[in-house]
Amino acid sequence: MARIETPGGAFVYVDGRRWFVRERGEGEPVVLLHGIPTSSFLWRKVLPILGRERRVIAPDLLGFGRSDKPARGASTVTELAEQLARLLERLQVERCALVGHDAGALVAVALLERWPERVTHLVVTNTSFRVERWRGAGFSPLSLLRVPLLGDGAIALARPWMLWLAMRPFLADPSVLDREALRGYWEPFELGFRRTLVRLARQPLFSAADLECWRVALAERCWEGRIPLLVAWGARDPQFRLDEAEEYARTIAGARFLAFVHASHFLPEERPRALGRAIAVFLERPAAAPVLR
Repeated sequence: MARIETPGGAFVYVDGRRWFVRERGEGEPVVLLHGIPTSSFLWRKVLPILGRERRVIAPDLLGFGRSDKPARGASTVTELAEQLARLLERLQVERCALVGHDAGALVAVALLERWPERVTHLVVTNTSFRVERWRGAGFSPLSLLRVPLLGDGAIALARPWMLWLAMRPFLADPSVLDREALRGYWEPFELGFRRTLVRLARQPLFSAADLECWRVALAERCWEGRIPLLVAWGARDPQFRLDEAEEYARTIAGARFLAFVHASHFLPEERPRALGRAIAVFLERPAAAPVLR
């Protein structure tokens, strides 16, 4: 059986592994990719906005959300891009627009680098191609997970309120993370995501060389609108800061740029309607989106 419908989405089987996929609408496809530690749940409020005119697909990447969790934990970004390409084949998507947040943006650019003919448009939000920004500054809860035994014990004892504490510094308005939202973000932790998160802490998804390769690919593939690029940023992100977004927008000829001044890292959670409308306009008329002077 290739597909099983379920509340909120469907389970799709590819190469013997089960993906959870949310879909809305019909028309030209656009694929929404989440980052760490989220899932397709991040895009739930953006889906209906884009689904008015397009077929919108938001998968849980393997290792995340409700999708299967490989025994060894998360795949690398390159492997995630390869897996995503096979999922899109199963969904009969030959070409699509890609929208990526956080590590999902890296997956999108990795797919773009290898299969540019399969990408019609690209939107990147709150990510980085600088390895030091992925490490963060100072102590974080992930630091504990790097320590054998101690990290395994810490993740086993993790509770929803701890996730709330971890996400709060990356929200301009923490009130958006109400009980219902927190329940949705916490659900994967009860479905095997703890193992993925430990693996992410101990064995990164990419190297500095990978990031440089994808940064170059982003510039080359999107130069002068060959593949239209929109850089959309939650301006108050304390880790993936606005200066890097502005750098892309200024140095990649033809790139469009939007900064959301009242949002932080989790832009699709804080400004879903504004982001959804901006993406819709960009996909229809890329030149209508603003540029950074």
